Amino acid sequence: MAVKADPGGFPQRKTSESRWITAAQMRDVQRIAQEEFGIDILQLTENAGRSAATLALAMLGGRGRGQRVVILCGNGNKGAAGLAAARHLSNWSVRVDPIVSGVEEEAGFTVRRQLQILRQSGIIEPSDMESSEITVEDQLAESDLVIDALVGYGLEGPPQGIAAAVAQLAIDAKRPTLALDVPTGVNATTGEVSSPAIKACTTLMLDLPKKGVLQDQARNHVGELFLADLGLPVGVPERMGIPMGGLFSEGPIVRLRR
Repeated sequence: MAVKADPGGFPQRKTSESRWITAAQMRDVQRIAQEEFGIDILQLTENAGRSAATLALAMLGGRGRGQRVVILCGNGNKGAAGLAAARHLSNWSVRVDPIVSGVEEEAGFTVRRQLQILRQSGIIEPSDMESSEITVEDQLAESDLVIDALVGYGLEGPPQGIAAAVAQLAIDAKRPTLALDVPTGVNATTGEVSSPAIKACTTLMLDLPKKGVLQDQARNHVGELFLADLGLPVGVPERMGIPMGGLFSEGPIVRLRR
C-alpha cells in the first residue's frame, strides 16, 4: 500500500516559528521537567508513543486495516516510546512487529515496563525477543511502514552494536520509515550523518525541534518534519529562555514547513 510521508490534516507551522535546540538544551529541559515540575519519564514516553502511533496511522491512510508496521526499538526512552506506539497501533487494528535491539536485562526501566505491558496484552511473545537477522529481514520486507525508535537524541557518533546492525537491515530493506525525534545516525545538534544512518521519509520530533534535523546535510535523511507536544508545561522551556508561543494551539502534532 502507498504510505504518505505527509498525510495532510495536521496544522502547519513554519520552521522559523519555533526555537531549534541542541541535545544539551533538551537534556536540561527534561531534567527541569522531572526534578522541578515532577513530570514522570513514563508520562513522556507514553505520550511520545501515542503521538508516533497517531502520525503512523495517518501515514497509513487514517484507518487500521491489518497493515504491518515494524518498530525498531532501542534500550532507552526512545525505544520505550516505540513500544508504547506498538500497543496503540495494535489497538487500532494494525499488525505490529516490535524489534528490541538489545538484551532486556540491560534495557532502561521504561523499556522493561512497556515490554511487560505488551506481554500481558499478547502483543509480544517470548520468541519475539530472540529475533535473528533472517527473521528481522523477513519482517522488514513484509512491512508497510517502519518506525525508527532505535537511538535517542543524545547519540554522539555512529550507532553501535545491535542497534547499528538493525539500522543497516532497515536501510537495506528500503521501506517507508517514520523516525522518532531524530533518525538513527543523524546528530541531533550538528546534523552530521554517520554510518549507518536511517533514511526516513518522515521525522516526528518530540517536545522541541532539534537543530541537527534542519541542517542541509541531514535533509535527505529526515524527510517531512513534524513536531509532537508531549505535555511538558510551557514553563519548563520558558525557564530556559525558549518561548513556545502558540506552537500547539491547533493540536498536539504540527507539520513544520521549511
